[in-house]
Amino acid sequence: MIPSTMFSASYQGGNTDLVINKAHPVPVPKRGEVLIKVSASGVCHSDVAILSGVALDSRTYIMGHEFCGVPVALGEGVDPLKAQLGKLYTITTITPCVRSVMGLPAIFNIEGLGRDGGYADYVVVPQDQLVPVPEGVSIEEASMASDAATTAYHAVHDVAGIKEGTNFKVLMFGIGGLGHLGLQYAKHYGATVYAVDIKPEARKLALELGAEAAYDLATLNELLTANKLTVDITIDFVATTQTFDFAVSALKGNGLKYPSEAKAVMVGVSEESMNFSTLEIIGSEISVLSSLYGPRSSTEAALDLFAKGAVRGRFNTEPLDKVNEVIDKLRSYEITGRTVLIPKHHH
Repeated sequence: MIPSTMFSASYQGGNTDLVINKAHPVPVPKRGEVLIKVSASGVCHSDVAILSGVALDSRTYIMGHEFCGVPVALGEGVDPLKAQLGKLYTITTITPCVRSVMGLPAIFNIEGLGRDGGYADYVVVPQDQLVPVPEGVSIEEASMASDAATTAYHAVHDVAGIKEGTNFKVLMFGIGGLGHLGLQYAKHYGATVYAVDIKPEARKLALELGAEAAYDLATLNELLTANKLTVDITIDFVATTQTFDFAVSALKGNGLKYPSEAKAVMVGVSEESMNFSTLEIIGSEISVLSSLYGPRSSTEAALDLFAKGAVRGRFNTEPLDKVNEVIDKLRSYEITGRTVLIPKHHH
């Protein structure tokens, strides 16, 4: 039995906290859409940025762009084999069908970022965004596959080119919700990974997950100043002026030979601007690459590695109605791994 109202946590322009509504109408799926009962919803650092007003967005919508759940009602024209009632699916939120609105990038017109998302008991999504979850994957990992794992896998495997049969040296900044997965993907495909994080517990986690070493910023600075660390690839899940400068320092040693295939991959988003010397970047042939989300194939690969136990999500769970408290903890960098919200109906 589907209720008529539900819990929701919405973005409203001008509010730095989510607006809670315990009697939000449950949406009705239109043609080609599926009503999903949310099983779990991951909290992403980009939510903190959005709530800080970075996008100057005047719309009101339910946030949460990383979630999984089970179909409970199908709109007209939905293939019941692609959306099996009661089966667990990861929801991909950025698809080639997404188009820009109001001149913002297309990513501001997806579930949880412009359209109603997963910080609710129920959400409506188009049927082609459902990715079946294999046996043996928990709801927490299935929700992480929706964004954190897809984004990290795409950055490591597709953009950085860390694949089966390679043995790159990689410097990775930020071992949080995305970074702890990115580190495992890089290791899985044969890379030697050096991790950087300001938090001792994140450095400890990096070593547990197989990093060669885990540095704080002062130690990294000493190594780079003494020219004692050169890597093939940097992957930056933080993206500050400081981490970018460190990345260039760690890559410029590649310019000692020609051609160089050095890559600086940017995944994190911050409001800071990056400055660089063209002589340094071009002289050392450093490719600066951005990586945003990932294709359906990345989501499927991430789910497959979870199912095999080759990669493990580190997470803690909180009830969905504690979403504002979780966002406050993320703001103050108190969280290691991912925090996953579980709606009351799932307990």
